[in-house]
Amino acid sequence: MSTEPFPSMTNPGYGRLLTAFALAAALLAGGLSAPAAAAGDERIPAFRAEYEVRYGRLTLGESRLELEYIGDDRYRYEMHVRPRGIARAVLRTDLTDISEGRVAGDGSLEPERFTHKRSGRSEREETVVFDAETTTIRFDDGETLDWEDGAVDRLLPQLLIMRDLAGTIERRLTYRIADDGEISDYTFERKGRERVSVPAGSYRAERVQRVREGDSDRESNAWVYRRWSNLPVKIEHIDSGRTFVMELTEVSGPIRD
Repeated sequence: MSTEPFPSMTNPGYGRLLTAFALAAALLAGGLSAPAAAAGDERIPAFRAEYEVRYGRLTLGESRLELEYIGDDRYRYEMHVRPRGIARAVLRTDLTDISEGRVAGDGSLEPERFTHKRSGRSEREETVVFDAETTTIRFDDGETLDWEDGAVDRLLPQLLIMRDLAGTIERRLTYRIADDGEISDYTFERKGRERVSVPAGSYRAERVQRVREGDSDRESNAWVYRRWSNLPVKIEHIDSGRTFVMELTEVSGPIRD
């Protein structure tokens, strides 16, 4: 593990840092199950959750997760990550992911468009379109995949896992995600309840861990709070000895009712 407080901008670690910074807030990115896990018939209440993102002892910045509904049959889910302090001086890049789509009659979410934006130094924008009419999934580079029932964007599984944890007793949940021109499986496993303390308070939360094949040096965990529809109160991502942690600082909206 490097002794530097921050990976150098001039080596490959800088690119990985940008990705890992987003992953610290998007740990639960996976895909939709194949087969799908059982779920309840109610939608997740709208919410706005604020987090502090840290790399070791260094505070990298802040992240916001926000779910809103437009009318009765549309949803918009956004993750925004903003560096601050030393991290902002080095990265100078804000990250925004947005998943938009349809709310089905049973409360399940069906993506139609995913947008990823980087603003600032490393400006970039990409979109993925889930087109049910043409039964295709289209990427910015022109690549097209055949439609696959249950395939979703890389952000939406945060919500799918929240919902599925409440609707099944299965220990493992397997999901599929359409990203970088392909569809891949992601699996998560329940690890039991643990007491965690974060700036927003102390919670008895269930730990969910990403299952990785082979001898991986990466590990991802999320601690979710059942009373708030399994909203993550803490997220941890370890990559090659570097630890990124996201901790809840504030939550508002109907999810608290």
